[in-house]
Amino acid sequence: MAHDGDWFAAAARRGEYVDPDRGRERLGTFYARWIADATLASSTRAKYEGTWRVHVEPKLGKQPLAKLTRADVRSLVDSIESPYQGTEALKLIRRVLNAVVDAEVIGRNVAARVPAPRVERTDVRVLSSSELARVVDELPERWRAFVLLGAYGSLRWSELVAVRRDDLDLDARTVRIDESAPEVRGAFAFGPPKTAGSRRVVDLPRLMVRPLAEHLLAYPPLRSDDPTLTGLVFYAERGGPVRRHVFRPIWRDACIAAQVEPIRLEWLRHTGASIAYAATRDLKATAARLGHTNTRMVDFVYVRLYAETSRSVADAIDAAVDAARSR
Repeated sequence: MAHDGDWFAAAARRGEYVDPDRGRERLGTFYARWIADATLASSTRAKYEGTWRVHVEPKLGKQPLAKLTRADVRSLVDSIESPYQGTEALKLIRRVLNAVVDAEVIGRNVAARVPAPRVERTDVRVLSSSELARVVDELPERWRAFVLLGAYGSLRWSELVAVRRDDLDLDARTVRIDESAPEVRGAFAFGPPKTAGSRRVVDLPRLMVRPLAEHLLAYPPLRSDDPTLTGLVFYAERGGPVRRHVFRPIWRDACIAAQVEPIRLEWLRHTGASIAYAATRDLKATAARLGHTNTRMVDFVYVRLYAETSRSVADAIDAAVDAARSR
C-alpha cells in the first residue's frame, strides 16, 4: 500500500499540483465550509444540501481531496438509480471541486470530464389560446387572473406567487419581476428571482387589463402584520402565498370541466412562451420575456412545442418560390 508521500510524489510527476498538507482534508470538511459561505438562492441551497446528504456524503464525504479520482466520481454517479439525481450530484461535485481548484489545493477538477447520465426529457405539452380560455372560464373567479398572468406573462410559479400590487402597472400594461418565493421545506423563501436575468419588466397583452383590474377590486392586495406578505396580489383564501399542492386540484378540475387534458402548472409558462413565439416568431423577444439571457432554452424547448412552426417554414419556402416565379 502506497504511503501518502508516494502518492503526492506520483501526482507531481503527472503534472498535477497538489498541496500536500491541505490535500489531506476530506471532501466533506471542505464542502461544509463551502456551503456555509456560498451565496445561493434558498431553493438551490436546499437542493444541494439534500443531494449531498443522500448521495455524495455517504460515498465520498471522507475521501481526501487530493486522492479523489475521476473513477470515484463516475462510480458514485453510476450508482445513483435516477439519472436526474445522478446529474444533480455530478453538478454539485463539479462545483465544489472548482472551489477546491480555486483554493489551489489541487490542480484539476477530476469531475470535469465525467459524463452526465442520459436524462430522458419529458415531452412538454401546452394549451392553445382557445383551450386556455376554456379552462379559465371553468376556474373559480379568484383564480382567473392568477392563471392568465402566469400564462400570458410567462412567469415562473415562484415569481407569480410573489407578485405585489406595486409590481403591476395596468395603465402601462406591465408587471415587474424583481422577487420570487420558492417553497423550501414547506416555507416560502422570499428573495431575488432565480437569476440576474430574471429581473425584468414584462409587457402584458391588453386582454390582461380587465381581469387584473377586476381581481384587484374583488380581492384587494393582502394586508398582513408580516411585511414579507403585505401587498401580495394573489393569496390563499385564509391568507398567505398560494401553495402549489393546494392549487393543483383546482386547476385539474377546471381542465376536466373544460374537456382539456390537464397539464402541469409549470407548463402554463411554456404555454405563454409558445403563444408569444407563435405570434411573433421572435426568439430573442420571447427569451427576454421569460427572463432568459440567451435563446438556447427557447430554441431547444419552447419553439418545438408548436407543430405549425415547421409547417410555417415550408409555407414560407412555397411563398418565396412562387414570388420568384411570378417575377
